[in-house]
Amino acid sequence: MAKDIVLATDGSAYSLQAARYIAESGLLPEGGVVRILHVAASLPAQVGRFVDALSIQGWYKEESAKVLEPTAEILQKAGIPHETESRVGFAPQEITRYAEEVDAHMIVMGAHGRGVLLDAVIGSVAGRVLALTQRPVLLIQHPGDVSGG
Repeated sequence: MAKDIVLATDGSAYSLQAARYIAESGLLPEGGVVRILHVAASLPAQVGRFVDALSIQGWYKEESAKVLEPTAEILQKAGIPHETESRVGFAPQEITRYAEEVDAHMIVMGAHGRGVLLDAVIGSVAGRVLALTQRPVLLIQHPGDVSGG
């Protein structure tokens, strides 16, 4: 039986709130691990003409660390077992692929709460994850967020 939770994070206040929710809610099943995932968007191919691959990989690693460390710190302080993972690519696909790879119990994400109409027009990572996965997805909205104005 799947016990792990994938916590997809972009470093936003919404993602940090999702980590706090996991830490305070008892959401993680006994024996489970929170797998914190950050997906960096691929740099344009032209960048490779000007910057060597090692430098690009170093940049990805540095950017992911900036996002993963504050999220991991929340879970560490709460004594929640966790691991971090960073990927490069299209976030919705990478989040759902990783959840499949680790046989996650669920995916947890912070919801930016822009509103249904705006998300329908421009889309959202959360909306695309919902469309791509069969796994439960829990969206946590930042309590200070007021949609619509």
